[in-house]
Amino acid sequence: MMKKHLNITAILSIVLMAIGLSGCYEQEVVPPITPGGLGYTSATFTTDFTGNEVTEGDTIKYHITLSKPLENSLTFTVKFNGNPDDIEVQEVTIPAYKTEGDMSIVFVDDNIPEKDQEVRLEIGVFDIGYKYMLTETINPVLDLKLINKNDPNGLSIAVGWPDSNDDWDAYLIDENGEGIYGGRYDWVGWAGATGADPEVMVFKDQPWVTVPDGVYYVDVDPYAVSNDKTDFTISIGYPDQSVEFFEFTFDMAKAGGGAYPITWGYSTIKIVKNGMKYDCSLLPQYSE
Repeated sequence: MMKKHLNITAILSIVLMAIGLSGCYEQEVVPPITPGGLGYTSATFTTDFTGNEVTEGDTIKYHITLSKPLENSLTFTVKFNGNPDDIEVQEVTIPAYKTEGDMSIVFVDDNIPEKDQEVRLEIGVFDIGYKYMLTETINPVLDLKLINKNDPNGLSIAVGWPDSNDDWDAYLIDENGEGIYGGRYDWVGWAGATGADPEVMVFKDQPWVTVPDGVYYVDVDPYAVSNDKTDFTISIGYPDQSVEFFEFTFDMAKAGGGAYPITWGYSTIKIVKNGMKYDCSLLPQYSE
């Protein structure tokens, strides 16, 4: 019988080769993970805006350019300090594989008489899951003075209260208690029966009606009110852009006792109109 001799060296070589091929195969089918698909990018911001003052009605526009595209989209928006009620942000999302987009910051012309405001805002990507993809990017930061704007052709009136669950209406009436400048004639443009807080009215001539000189009143009407007492702030914006504030507490118990004058609603502010000159005062019942 012939003896078979095994070549141990050859067998070991085959085994090691198989292990090596297996390792190479695994490296080829498992690609390295790169954050952001195509990697990182940087953003540049360009704008025509200069200075540090804006007026209600203005818009600041930014054009945003990425240094290279990503496999995912990036959303650019605005971060504020304070209350951005007077500001609308038209944020922009730069889609995957794109590099440019435009965004706008609109300072709303709401005709609510108020004080000028200091506003600080920053433009950038603030989503924690995506902002790390921006490298070597400096976000624009603006420290602005937002200047209030009133209608220059008449008297702007805002009637506000703190509890938004209550619904007060506001009316402008004449000295005879006629509601021709009041809520149900909202086509005149002076109505304050909208369900909003504050209720905003503009007391001025219209193409189809002229406001005569005389005495007028701002009335408040508790349309759907649950609080026994309400703290009101009525702000008046004059044509010369100055603003006056009247603050008082309305007591429903006193209203029920007839302490407040009532026509369409309860009269609060007296307005004496003489051309484009307006003299406004709080009725004495509310300062007692």
